[in-house]
Amino acid sequence: MRSKYGRIFVLGCLLLIAGISVIGLLAYRDYPGWQDVFSMSVAHMVAGKGVSVVQGLALGLHPVVILMLATYSDIVLMLISYPLLIFTYLHFFESRLFQKHMQPVFDSARKRIDRIGRFKIVGVFMFVWLPLWMTGIMVGSILGFLLGLRTWVTLSAAGLGTFTSILCWLLFSQQILTAVAWVDDRWVAAVVAVLIVCVFVWRWIRNHRIRKKA
Repeated sequence: MRSKYGRIFVLGCLLLIAGISVIGLLAYRDYPGWQDVFSMSVAHMVAGKGVSVVQGLALGLHPVVILMLATYSDIVLMLISYPLLIFTYLHFFESRLFQKHMQPVFDSARKRIDRIGRFKIVGVFMFVWLPLWMTGIMVGSILGFLLGLRTWVTLSAAGLGTFTSILCWLLFSQQILTAVAWVDDRWVAAVVAVLIVCVFVWRWIRNHRIRKKA
């Protein structure tokens, strides 16, 4: 906890507690829309930014709220997962826990080094930003570590990348929903729910296959 990774982890935990406390306070005061905020937050953690942005729009949340909430969720995820992954990589590389559950994250990042590694900071930003890659902020931050970038540079580039990526998803999703405005909101919500389930099942199958190979 005295290391820089420990301080980053503590910061991530404090931000997570703050977010949960805010939602709890809104629920306690029965603030309108708190269920929608909670629902989008859960969708983001389970299925990622693409699905959560669409869900936020389908629930009628303001675009600025969606952008801030999705970015906040990604930043919290990065600040908690990044120090845990790096600390385990540095001190428990040979452990079964690392090889089984965390090694795939590093392997995924290493696959991109030859392609974008020469761009350093810009490479990390582009890796996290490009919406169609669905790469995510966690692998992007690990990529920055493997490239030897300073911690604050890595986290800043990944954070800016995810903000820009979510903004692109938001603008794209708004255009799509506007084009199909005649569709009942219940159908939109049903499609989002199916997407969440599909993403969750796909991740479970992928992780199961990785564990079998290990």
